[in-house]
Amino acid sequence: MNIIKDMNELKLVRPLLELKNEYLSFYQEWKESGEDMVPWVINKDPRDFEAMLQSLFDNDRGAGASEGRVPDTTFWLINNQNRVLGVVNIRHRLTDHLLNSGGHIGF
Repeated sequence: MNIIKDMNELKLVRPLLELKNEYLSFYQEWKESGEDMVPWVINKDPRDFEAMLQSLFDNDRGAGASEGRVPDTTFWLINNQNRVLGVVNIRHRLTDHLLNSGGHIGF
């Protein structure tokens, strides 16, 4: 078990191509656990990693958003070895539906 002794060892970063292997390891570990993929952006298929990153960047700008979707920004939680430990997704605004059953943050 990797115990974090200092919160300064953690940081939130925008998804990066340079962290591909670390993200794929994180993704595979999560898939093998059988747990729900939360937030929803973890469900994005990373096999075409560059396309997945582009879709995250598009979401940030609200580009190509379908009806009822709002722009959102994804960050990866990494440690000082660049291991991806988690993901947070922050919605820029809320619809009436999200106001009642969703909120601004998925993690």
